[in-house]
Amino acid sequence: MAGAYTELYYHLVWATKGRAPLITPALEPELYGYIRGKCCELRAFVHALDGTEDHTHLVCSVPSSVAVAEFLHRIKGASSHFANQTVDAGGSFWQPGYGALTFARRDLTRIVAYVQNQKAHHRDGSVSAKMERWEE
Repeated sequence: MAGAYTELYYHLVWATKGRAPLITPALEPELYGYIRGKCCELRAFVHALDGTEDHTHLVCSVPSSVAVAEFLHRIKGASSHFANQTVDAGGSFWQPGYGALTFARRDLTRIVAYVQNQKAHHRDGSVSAKMERWEE
């Protein structure tokens, strides 16, 4: 929409199928590079992207013309196809569902830092239950 101003921040999280440890150190840079490229294609700005072997966190700004559910559907679908060409995940790489939180600009630095330190948070047991939730 011409003349519209939006400032939308999302923290998105989703898991591998069956929480299997499919995101290996070898796959991670390729997979996350692919996700970044798909985000760019969808005109979403990536503030942070990281995760562990069984789930992914994405902090991004999505254009208001794209519904969050549609955005995640496209990101997960395309990256699942990409990952399945690299590793045999037996079909879908990601499990159904996701978590989506919105937040204010003042929280951006804190949320980005949380996502960029995913491996340390999980290793040290300092995860945020709210920011790790992707299903009911």
